[in-house]
Amino acid sequence: MDLSGKKALLICVETGKGFSCSDSLQELEDLCGTLEIVVYDKLIQRRDRPDPVFFVGSGKLQKIAETVKTGEVELIIVDDELTPVQHRNLEEQLKCLVMDRTQVILEIFARHATTAEGKLQVELARLTYELPRLRGKGLFLSNPGGGVGTRGPGETILELDRRKIKDRIAHLKRELKKLTLNRANVRKARLESGYPIVSIVGYTNAGKSTLLKRLAREEGILVSSKLFSTLNPATRRVKMPGGRVFLFSDTVGFIRKLPHTLIEAFKSTLEEVLFADLLIVLVDASDPLYNDKLKATLNVLEEIKALEKPRMVVFNKIDQIPIERMEMLKLEHPDALFISAKTGQGIPELLRSVEKFVLSTEPCVTVKINVTMLAELEKFRELATITQIGSNESSETLRFRICGPESVVKKLKSYFEGGHETDGAENLA
Repeated sequence: MDLSGKKALLICVETGKGFSCSDSLQELEDLCGTLEIVVYDKLIQRRDRPDPVFFVGSGKLQKIAETVKTGEVELIIVDDELTPVQHRNLEEQLKCLVMDRTQVILEIFARHATTAEGKLQVELARLTYELPRLRGKGLFLSNPGGGVGTRGPGETILELDRRKIKDRIAHLKRELKKLTLNRANVRKARLESGYPIVSIVGYTNAGKSTLLKRLAREEGILVSSKLFSTLNPATRRVKMPGGRVFLFSDTVGFIRKLPHTLIEAFKSTLEEVLFADLLIVLVDASDPLYNDKLKATLNVLEEIKALEKPRMVVFNKIDQIPIERMEMLKLEHPDALFISAKTGQGIPELLRSVEKFVLSTEPCVTVKINVTMLAELEKFRELATITQIGSNESSETLRFRICGPESVVKKLKSYFEGGHETDGAENLA
């Protein structure tokens, strides 16, 4: 759908719960900016709950209709998810294209999906959203593609459209299941590699991709101020201060009212965080609504059952705030870390803290190693923390303390204490 340049009127109902309408509409305006929609005006109505028929009351509806008649507005965007009834009634009453917050987010995801899996996930989310809203000639229907079939005896065009969408949804789920199995195999290989995994999560535009780029010292990672510029997890090797290598990954940005259809469609992607040893919850320190957005992030983690994972809160963009604000944040969040992914400030402290936490959770063993194997031992310093302890046991052996993931520690102990026939060094490196 080409929305570029279209003038939109944004509408919000102020119920006194959650984000204020002024803040929420500002976020919606940012979302519209990502789609190059021009915001003509914003309208707020205060009421206990949205009207079940038209979302807004009759007086506000009349005012909106008068604005549409002037020709200055081509699009109405509601800052909530409309019910199919509300959506239909608004379009029929206003004779104008109506979108809700969910559709805007889905449209952004559709534009930013680049991988085969991402495109399938977005299409599944869109069709799941559109199916109950399909009516007449399919006013809300995007291009579902594939699996069209033919109309059966006595089957209306609407029934045919619904059947086509249901068939397409079933096909998408089958294709995603195949890709999920492939993702599981990749994940299994990553877990078996023995490298600790750290996932960077946070509200959209908190700077996750910028942080990953800084940590990995790479130029090839997309960094954008546009919302939801990252849909597919990117994983990079990062050399830690002690010489070990950890795997860091960023994820799709979270947002308030992240559509449930998207959470379901992207479940296999979001669930990557379940397999992390540690979560970095990144927060934009310059955002006045940082606390509400932190809560929204934790709500999504709870929905994907990742709230119990070990996590550390990290405030980003401290280069954009005065020292007084940072001192206030430190008082409110004494356990948090403070960084600027853009300038590099605080990054060494972050890496040391991550390394210290992960190492504190790892098992250790003491191993006697023949001096002829010392060169071989050096190959594994990326995978484990290796420290010589005590003096020489003899002229032929030395004692080492080896700490690391349980699978790695067991294999190294077996390998260096004579079990060379087990997995071999090449399967550990």
